[in-house]
Amino acid sequence: MRNRRDFLKLCMTSAPALVLANDIHADDTTGLAAVQPVYRTPGSLERYIDPLPVPKRLMPQTKDEDTDQYCVRMLEFTQQMHSQLPPTRLWGYEGQYPGPTIEALRGRSIVVQWENHLPSRHIFDIDPRIHGAMPPTPAVRTVPHLHGSRSSSESDGLPESWFTPGQSARYHYPNSQPATALWYHDLAVGITRLNVYAGLSGFYLLRDNEERGMDLPSGDYEIPLLLQDRTLDDKGQLVYSPKFDDGQKAPPRFWGPELFGELPVVNGAIYPYLQVEPRRYRLRLLNGANSRFFNLFFNLAKSPTDIPSLVAFHQIGTDGGILPNPVALNKLLLAPAERADVIVDFSGLEGKVVTLSNDAPAPFPGWEIVNPHHLALHELMQFRVTLPVSSKRISITMPPPRPLPRLDETTSIATRDFVLSERMDAQGRSLGEQINGKGHDDPITEVVKLGSTEKWRFINTTEYAHPMHLHLVQFQILQRHGFDPVAFRNGTLEFVGTPRLPAANEAGWKDTAVVNSREVLTIIVRFEGYAGRYAFHSSLLEHEDKDMMRPYEIVSDESKSLKR
Repeated sequence: MRNRRDFLKLCMTSAPALVLANDIHADDTTGLAAVQPVYRTPGSLERYIDPLPVPKRLMPQTKDEDTDQYCVRMLEFTQQMHSQLPPTRLWGYEGQYPGPTIEALRGRSIVVQWENHLPSRHIFDIDPRIHGAMPPTPAVRTVPHLHGSRSSSESDGLPESWFTPGQSARYHYPNSQPATALWYHDLAVGITRLNVYAGLSGFYLLRDNEERGMDLPSGDYEIPLLLQDRTLDDKGQLVYSPKFDDGQKAPPRFWGPELFGELPVVNGAIYPYLQVEPRRYRLRLLNGANSRFFNLFFNLAKSPTDIPSLVAFHQIGTDGGILPNPVALNKLLLAPAERADVIVDFSGLEGKVVTLSNDAPAPFPGWEIVNPHHLALHELMQFRVTLPVSSKRISITMPPPRPLPRLDETTSIATRDFVLSERMDAQGRSLGEQINGKGHDDPITEVVKLGSTEKWRFINTTEYAHPMHLHLVQFQILQRHGFDPVAFRNGTLEFVGTPRLPAANEAGWKDTAVVNSREVLTIIVRFEGYAGRYAFHSSLLEHEDKDMMRPYEIVSDESKSLKR
């Protein structure tokens, strides 16, 4: 294409990648009677009768010497999430849920023209009391954020950079970081939880030559798995119904701190199955749920009430890329927004059924385990080892040990403390959570120098475990340490017990890390990339919307601080 105008014309004229499910009506020419399928209610669905959908790769609209250009539309459509349910009204990128997978190569830039083609009325009720969603703010707003990307502030997808139906934004992703699994999702201020729940999320797989030389499973043997949970009504339509800590439903058009769906959804399908060969597979796991943690394991037992029979696996990568060493695991805890790159070997399991299972309580870490207020999701999907071994089978090896540069604590020029706290009303119900007693719209208090290294400590005084995410940067976990909450309320941070070093599968680069209740998480960060405004927040979407998100600013010696 000669210029940007030609590219935009192509975006406007290309056909949407929609898959619409329609009823079969009477045929006037043949006289055939209308055929109306018989559907079930969500609570009576048969499990594992539908194959797992694997999102297709999105192809670029144009290419030049060093840049691929894409046009991605946000659209409303209908899609069956289970063959025994009618089509569900959803929002998605390119008319599909989840959105198509974007693949990129390190060092080769991508430009995406994000276009909002959604209707003017939202699928869900909006709480007008939340910052960013107050009238006269439009009900339907979107801003795509490429989670984990090292991008300029102008292309970061900041929450307040939203745009409305009929508008678009053009973002540039330089892909100047190691191979890893990123994901793109909506981040519009005040309604992130609603937009993501409606379906606005998808994979972005970044490759590089080092990863390509590792002989990892690829093609049909590399499967992205987006793990979420949803509740549907008897007509198969999405229900967004948050609850308070005591299990009571929030009134209509009212925010609630917890949202746990009653059905597991993997790649947009409820209880799917995947036929596999008896060989190694690479699974790119992403927890895209609003609030739910998953403690995952591969189970040969026939029932979730049976004694588990675990299939061991290896984690080879995390949020920021390949780990220094593969880590053998039986279980994997994955918080919202975290990713894990795992190798599962189905060799020797011919004819067996392996169930991807979960035993994480909701909410996590399970302080209401005696009288739980939310349905547990013990099973997510099945792997059926029923395919013959392909004649194209090649030798698959684990990644060899590789050096991981460790950030030196002695180079840190500052230690910043961030207290995670919850506000309560007179009835003891949550009014939202904050960081250092401030919300997203309060003035910036964190200004860091481009190229500097700092230690950040997250002090969690709440009952929830929070996955904390920093935009732009990757970081390393230094330790977790318990503290005395009584002493802290009196103004003193007193550590309790011995510090815990990161687990082996956390000992790489991260952009999201869990800080447990009544614990201090210490990370070390080098602020590389760009000067500008960014954000850090909890990835529990209900808490992120109200109000556990703060802006921060990176400045260079030559730049001036942004206007507060």
